[in-house]
Amino acid sequence: MNIRMPSINRVMISGNLVDDPRTDLLETGIHVANFRIASSQSYRGKDGEWREKTCFVDVVAWRRTAELVAEYLRKGSPVLVEGELQTSSWQAQDGSSRSRLEIVARRVQFLERTGQQQRSETQERPEKARYSPADEPPESDSEYDDIPF
Repeated sequence: MNIRMPSINRVMISGNLVDDPRTDLLETGIHVANFRIASSQSYRGKDGEWREKTCFVDVVAWRRTAELVAEYLRKGSPVLVEGELQTSSWQAQDGSSRSRLEIVARRVQFLERTGQQQRSETQERPEKARYSPADEPPESDSEYDDIPF
C-alpha cells in the first residue's frame, strides 16, 4: 500500500532570549535578525523532586519581522515564535562541514513577564503581523552561506 502524506513543517515555541538579537542589513537592503531562545519545561523526577530541562533553539527572522525583533527584544525577553525548521550548513575554518537546525520565524509575538499586560506585534501593528510574501527569506543569500550563524 502506498500512502501519500503532505509535508508539514510548522513549529511553535515560547521561551526567553538568551542574548540580544544579532542584526544585519544585507547589501540587498533586507534586514535579518538571529537570536536564540531558551525554552524550559518543569517535571517531577522519579524521586518526587521538581526538575527543569531547557532546550536552546536558534531563530532567524527576515525583513520587517527582523526590524521589530531588533527594536523591541533584548536578552531575557519572553517571546512566542511560529515558523518552520531549516538546516543551515557551512564550512568551518578548520575545513570541517558544520550544520545546525534553526527556526525561520514567520511570526514573533512579544510577551510580557507574568503580571504585566501582554503586548504583541499583532496587537500593536495588525497590518504588519499578518504573513505576507515580503516576509519570505531571500531566494539566495550566498554572501552568508559560509557564516556559521
